[in-house]
Amino acid sequence: MALGIKSVSIRITIFSALLGTILFTTIMNAGISSLHVRNLVSEAIKEDLRIAVGIGARRISGSTHSRIALPQDRNSENFATIFGQLEDMRAIDADIKNAYTIRQNADGKVVFVVDADPVTTERAEVGRQLHAVTKAIRTAFANKIITVEDDYYTDEWGTFISGYAPFYRDSGELEGLLCMDVEATTIKSHQYNNILVILVTSLLVTGIAFFISLKLSQQISRPVKEVTADMGEIQKLNLASGPATESVILEIREMTDALNSMKTGLRSFRKYVPCELVADLIKLKKEAALEVENRRISVLFTDIQDFTRISEQIAPAELAQAIGIYFGELSQAIMETGGIVDKFIGDAIMALWGAPHDLPGHALAACKAALACRQKEIELNRQLAEKGLPSFFTRMGINTGEALVGNIGFDQRMNYTAIGDNVNLASRLEGVNKYYQTGIIISETTYEMAKEAVLARFLDVVAVKGKSQQVKIYELLALSVDADEALREQVARYNEAMELYLTRNWQAALKIFNALKTAAPDFPLQMIIGRCENFLANPPECDCFCIVNLRDK
Repeated sequence: MALGIKSVSIRITIFSALLGTILFTTIMNAGISSLHVRNLVSEAIKEDLRIAVGIGARRISGSTHSRIALPQDRNSENFATIFGQLEDMRAIDADIKNAYTIRQNADGKVVFVVDADPVTTERAEVGRQLHAVTKAIRTAFANKIITVEDDYYTDEWGTFISGYAPFYRDSGELEGLLCMDVEATTIKSHQYNNILVILVTSLLVTGIAFFISLKLSQQISRPVKEVTADMGEIQKLNLASGPATESVILEIREMTDALNSMKTGLRSFRKYVPCELVADLIKLKKEAALEVENRRISVLFTDIQDFTRISEQIAPAELAQAIGIYFGELSQAIMETGGIVDKFIGDAIMALWGAPHDLPGHALAACKAALACRQKEIELNRQLAEKGLPSFFTRMGINTGEALVGNIGFDQRMNYTAIGDNVNLASRLEGVNKYYQTGIIISETTYEMAKEAVLARFLDVVAVKGKSQQVKIYELLALSVDADEALREQVARYNEAMELYLTRNWQAALKIFNALKTAAPDFPLQMIIGRCENFLANPPECDCFCIVNLRDK
C-alpha cells in the first residue's frame, strides 16, 4: 500500500455507492410524484364533481323549480321539495360543501333560487343576484352543458371549485343550473394526504434500500475476502479444497476459477471443483405508467331486461325522469359501498371496486352493491306502478380478477376505465342471466372472496364467449346476515345436490332437487332436474356434461 493513501474496504465503498444512488433516486421520485399528485387529485375531484352535478341535475324537476321566484316562496312546498333534494345530493359526497340552484332572468342577471348551504346564516335568499358570474357559469347557460371551474375562485363565502349542470322544465325549456361547491381546503386536504402516502412510502423504500445495500455489499465483499484468504492458503502451499466461493461479480468468479485451476494443476490434475453461481436475482420493477396499471378489481355490469319494449310504452319525458331516478339510485348504492360508476352504456351500468384506490374486500362490496341495487329497484318499481308505468328488472353480473385500469383514450379525450378478459367476463355473466332466468350472477372468484358473508347457490359450470376455460357461476341471493334459516337450508341443500350432480351421482342429486321443488320451484331448479332425469336415462360418455356451452347464447 502506498504511503499517505487511506484504504477503504470494498464493502463500505459498495454500500455507500448503492445506498447513495437509491436514496437519490427515491428522493427525486418522491419529489416529482408529490408535484404530480396535486394535479391528479384536483382532476379526479373535478371529474367526480362533474358526475355528481350531472346526476343530480336529472333529479330536479324544472317545473317545480320554476314556481320559486320570490323570497316569500322560501316557505312553499315547492321550495321544500327542491331543498330536500339538494340536501340529499350533498349528503352523497362528503367533499361537497354546498348544493344550490341558480337561474338567469330575462335581463340576463344570474340569481340564486334554492340554497342548501349547511350553514344557515350563509344561505342566499331567493332572487339574490350572483355578482361573480364566472366563465363556466356563462358557458353552462349558453351551451346548456355541464361545466366545472378550471381553477379556484373566491367569493364572500370562501374559495371553491364548482360544477354546474342545466336542468329543464317539463316543456324542455332551460330552467336553471344545479351548482355544487367543493372547498379549496377539502381539495388541498386530499392532496396533502396523498403526498403524505408518497413520503411514508419513500421512507419505507429508504429503509428497504438500506437493508438491500447492506446485504448486497456483504454478498460482494465476502467472496473477495474468501478469495484473498484462499490466495493466502496457496502461498502457504495449503492446497486443500474449501467451499466454492460464490459471487455475482464476473471478475471475482474468474479469479475463483483461476485459483481453482491453479489448485488443480498443483494437485496433479486432481478433481476440478467448479465455482457455481448462486445468487438471488433482484429484479427492479419499472414504475407503471400513469395511464394504465394492472390491478385486481371487482367489476359489475347491469342491464334492464326488455328496455326497448319498456321505452316504447313510456312517454320520452317520463322515461327520462324514470331512468334518471334509476341511475341515481343505483349509482348511490354503488358509491356507498366504495365503488365507482365507470360508465353508463345506454340503460346499462359498468362499475368498479378496488380502483383507483385499493379497497379491502372489494368482491363483497360489489355483492352488497348489487343486492342494494335490487332493493332500490323494488322501491322505484313501486313508484312506477303508482303512475301506471312498466316496472324495471335489472340483470347483473359480477366478476373479480386482474384487469388493466387507468386513463384510456387519446390525448384530447380520456376515460378512466378497466379493460381485459375479467371485465369482459363480468359483462358475459350479466347476459347469462337470460339463459337461467336469474337476476344476479357472480363468478367463482367473486364467490370465493365473499362466500363467508353472502348466500349464493351454485348454478352451473359454463363456457361463455371470450373464455376458453370453464367457469363456475353462482346466483347471488342475499347477505348471510339478512337470510333466514329456511333460505340458508335451501341453499345448502341445493349446493350439496349440485356437487352430487357434478360427480355423476344424479339419483341422489335428483332426490334433493325434487324435495326442494315442493318448497321453492324456479327455472334453474326445473332445468337441473330435467338434466338429471335425462342423464339417468341416457348417461353421457364423457365428463363434458357438466359444462354448458353459452358462447352462442
